[in-house]
Amino acid sequence: MAENVLLSVRDIKVYFPITSGILVNKTVGYIRAVNGVSFDLAKGETLGLVGESGCGKSTTAKAILQLNRPTSGDIFFEGKNLAKLEGESLRLIYRKLQVIYQDPYASLNPRMTVGQIIAEPIECFGLMRGREMRVRVGELLETVGLDERFINRYPHEFSGGQRQRIGIARALAVNPAIVICDEPVSALDVSIRAQIINLLDDLQNQFGFSYLFIAHDLSVVKHISDRVAVMYLGKIVELAPSAGIYDHALHPYTLALLSAVPIPDPEVEAKRRRIILTGDVPSPDTANPGCDFAKRCSKRVDRCDVEIPELREISPGHFAACHLC
Repeated sequence: MAENVLLSVRDIKVYFPITSGILVNKTVGYIRAVNGVSFDLAKGETLGLVGESGCGKSTTAKAILQLNRPTSGDIFFEGKNLAKLEGESLRLIYRKLQVIYQDPYASLNPRMTVGQIIAEPIECFGLMRGREMRVRVGELLETVGLDERFINRYPHEFSGGQRQRIGIARALAVNPAIVICDEPVSALDVSIRAQIINLLDDLQNQFGFSYLFIAHDLSVVKHISDRVAVMYLGKIVELAPSAGIYDHALHPYTLALLSAVPIPDPEVEAKRRRIILTGDVPSPDTANPGCDFAKRCSKRVDRCDVEIPELREISPGHFAACHLC
């Protein structure tokens, strides 16, 4: 994969200070939102990033986009370290890095028409003007399955699924190399989710860009992802090809997530064993001496309490952070 790597994230950490005091804010600790995440994203690949709410998925995406500056670590994109870029150099990179947001109701400016929303990134980078830009906007609307006649309508005139299609068209407007999908279907009706996922898959086949697809539900990323990374408390605990995660998961946390995914066959669903996690997620402001998942893990041994497991390759392309794997 090394020759085709488009994005390389290396040991990024994002810590938020905890302050105390009225007149003088004194830092008394840190929230370790992202605590040493590393992965590569290849050209044309979809990497699913999954985990429960609060595990650091969106913060990782914001660190890649430099919306949250990493406390430490490196993020290489096309040979440039994004963590070191500022000003105009960083702004120009955003043409290649675009985002599809979670909430289609909040991510579109209600005072702008659909045409203005999609045209905004084109204008920002000075790519087109006038009639040429209007034609481009119409083509983008048709590409995402909307009628060109919608160009002068406002967001409130559309359903949630249609609004998300508008957001997708906006992300495609500047021909990005990577599209970060931050839970793009979690706010949509179940009947619409499959349509949007299929649309994203078709667009990738057509244009060849890469996805970082963030979700909290493993079933959502099953069919669109080439590889899946599972996050827990700011760290990746398992990383493998999609089939490896769903058919041969290794980490106890991944197994618990998979057991919560409903199976449409009633007989199979009735026979399988659910893994119920007990205990609470450790606080991200406390540095644990051992495995962060230890207190909730049924397979825990003494070593888990005192030694942090490394993310290591168990089989070709399949990585897990567990002493028992």
